[in-house]
Amino acid sequence: MWMSMTGFGRGDHHGEDVSVIAEARSVNHRFLDIHVRCPVKFLSWEMRIRSLVRGELRRGKVDVFLNVRDWGRGGTAVRVNHGLLSSFLAEASRLREEYALTMDLSFRDLIGVPDLFVFAPEGDDPAEKYWALAERAVRHALAMLVASRQEEGERLRSVIGQSVRTLREMTEEIVALAGENRELARSRFRERIEALSGEAGVDPVRVQQEAAILIDRLDISEECERLRSHLAGMEGMLRNEGNAVGKRFDFLVQEAFREMNTASSKSAHAGISERVVAAKTELEKIREQIQNVE
Repeated sequence: MWMSMTGFGRGDHHGEDVSVIAEARSVNHRFLDIHVRCPVKFLSWEMRIRSLVRGELRRGKVDVFLNVRDWGRGGTAVRVNHGLLSSFLAEASRLREEYALTMDLSFRDLIGVPDLFVFAPEGDDPAEKYWALAERAVRHALAMLVASRQEEGERLRSVIGQSVRTLREMTEEIVALAGENRELARSRFRERIEALSGEAGVDPVRVQQEAAILIDRLDISEECERLRSHLAGMEGMLRNEGNAVGKRFDFLVQEAFREMNTASSKSAHAGISERVVAAKTELEKIREQIQNVE
């Protein structure tokens, strides 16, 4: 199935004393760009979550948000940095004696000392303890994200497919008019040759040779064949059930643009020019849509 690069997914799993909620969102990007945001004491999950995302997606800017609701049954302990406390009290005593200061330290003063009191969870490391819940929540969110991207991708395939069918019809009309384009060029050059043949110093054979070369340069049959080939490649990818077709499809669109521009510049037929303009408009629609396909 085709996959869009835009989607959203949510997953949550609950334990006895904790609930983990994961949300995953993605938008367009040339490559796979992953951003993970989770509470500070669970930062060790980031690399594992990145690995889970890489296992599911190939392109897109992906943001994963984790919220951990701890109901406090595990408990949190307050620990004192005894080394820092001893150093602080000794330095305070020295200053008091050296400078004859009169000061009494209170508990409030101690609370203001940075890093003197450390809050830490009791028991096992919570990141390891709750990883199984987090993994299930992230996998659930990614599964929902992938489903939404696939649904959007299939919609884009239908829209792009209709545009490709329209392009195929326009291309065949251009091919049909290519013969008229050659005859129109010959007719114009024939009139010019007849007008020049009566002038003095003009070699009619040389003029006819130059005219033949110019007519050959105005032939767009090669451009039409290459355009047909690019459209066949697009049609093949539209039938393809695999993922990650966006970059290859975008390349074919660029090549089709190139052939259309060349055919338009070489053509002397108003009908061909009109169809090229319409075809380029259709190609532009495809290019805008394919930017959102993985």
